[in-house]
Formats: sequence, structure tokens, C-alpha cells
Amino acid sequence: MTIPYDDFGGPGPILHFSHPNAYTPRCFPRFLTPLTARYHVIAGRHRPLWYLSPGAPSVPGPETFDDWNLIADDLLRFLDEQRLEHVIGVGHSLGAVATMIAARKEPQRFRALALIEPVFLPPHVLQAIRAHPKLAAERPFVLAALRRRDRWPSRADAFARFREKPVFARWSDEALWEYVNDGLHKDPTTGEVVLSYPREWEARFYARPPTNVWDELPALAHPTLAIRATESDTLYPDAWALWQTLQPSATFVEMDGVGHMLTAEAPEDVAGVVIHWLEDQGSVNSGQ
Repeated sequence: MTIPYDDFGGPGPILHFSHPNAYTPRCFPRFLTPLTARYHVIAGRHRPLWYLSPGAPSVPGPETFDDWNLIADDLLRFLDEQRLEHVIGVGHSLGAVATMIAARKEPQRFRALALIEPVFLPPHVLQAIRAHPKLAAERPFVLAALRRRDRWPSRADAFARFREKPVFARWSDEALWEYVNDGLHKDPTTGEVVLSYPREWEARFYARPPTNVWDELPALAHPTLAIRATESDTLYPDAWALWQTLQPSATFVEMDGVGHMLTAEAPEDVAGVVIHWLEDQGSVNSGQ
């Protein structure tokens, strides 16, 4: 049984996209499709989505999950199963952290990294979480995720509900429909549409943020593109500044007027930043 994945096609070197918490890879076609002009884009699915694919590995429930290293290990397992080496690792949020950790564990697997809005919380926040683990589990957005409505009579009903929510205010109708069409699936028993990414898993990731990222970054030797949204509620300015201190060889880009979900809010612009940076990395595109 192998880890399921999405293949977006394209010529050239393999580019692996590691998707964010609460979303499926195919929620981001407007970000990923431009990349297929130069790269063969694939996206391994994180374990909360494996249940949707017959023959995929079975997964213990989210209550057993405590460490984001497991998602990095899943990524390395996926690359192993597909016999992939020297891939371009692109990750967003949870996916960016998983990609970074995987590259530290097995650096030969990657030739370059593009880390978009990774969940690098400030050290003082992580210190408080280590001292009082229940603090993270009781944060408002963790509790909100657990209470999130997860089924609707139809996709049109779901779209109408999402369109009213501030979190989707910067999303175009087209991007929101892409989320509705792939981020939800039909329940064959009730006929309702249901969130594909279980809310219990979403909340568990929020409640167990990665605490070792600042130890890993100084030893990250790959060519790295770092992208932050100026309206981010995840990658705060002090953490962004610390990252630049710890990995001075990386390229740091801030994008104006977008928030944490910038791959949906301004997908073509983010893709353009990634493509232009990769084009400047001669050894990346030559396959060396």
C-alpha cells in the first residue's frame, strides 16, 4: 500500500508540492498549473487525506498525533516509494515545515526548497507551549476548528456559506469554487457534501505546533526561497527576522496585500515568484 498523490503533469525536473493543513493539493490549481510549464509537479497527500484513497495505508486517529516530524517522515516515505531523488521541494504552511524537516533528515532528496508561510512560531511562543502544552490545545482557533461545520446539503450551499466568511475575503470566486469542488466530497449515505480534510485533524495540527524549527534552520544548506505574506497571522515579523538571521543565504520575499493563504489569494503571483527564483538557480534547472 502506497501513499496517494496527485500528479499535475509537466516536463522537466520533479517539483513536489506539500500542501497546507485543512486543504487538498487540488485546491490550488491556479498556483500549481503555472509551475507545470517548466516542472513536473506532483503532490503527496498528507495522512489526514489517505482515507479517501482505496488501498492507501491505514492511519491511527488524530488523537495519537503529537509531532510534525511524522509528516516529514511521510514525505520521505512517499519519495522513497516513487523512487524520487533531488526533487524541488515546495511547501505551504504545514507543508513548508514538513518539507524543511524532510530536507534536514535526508538532504540528498532535495535540490532546492521554496518555503511559503511556514509555521515558524516565535521562540517565546514555543517556549510557553513547551512549558504548558495545554495552552496550544486551548487556543481559540483550535477550538474553532473543532466546532467547524463540516457538511452541507450541496456545494452551492457550502460556497454561499464560505463566501460570507472573513477568512475567504481575499479569495476570488474562482479560487473558492476550486476549494469547494475538491476540498469537499459527497457522502454516499446522506448525499451531503463533507469536508475532505477532517476537522479533528486540522485542530490537532494547530494544537501541536512544531517546536524544533529554530534548531533545524541554521543547518539547512539547500538553496532556499522564503515567502511571507505581509498580512500573515502565522509567520510574524519577529519570526521572519529571526529566520533571516539563522539562514542568511536564503532568498527572502514578502508579498503585499495577502494573508497566510496566499497560494489561493494571489496564486499566479506566488507561482511567478517561485518560477523566477528557480530560473535563477542554474544548477536546479540543469538537474545537477
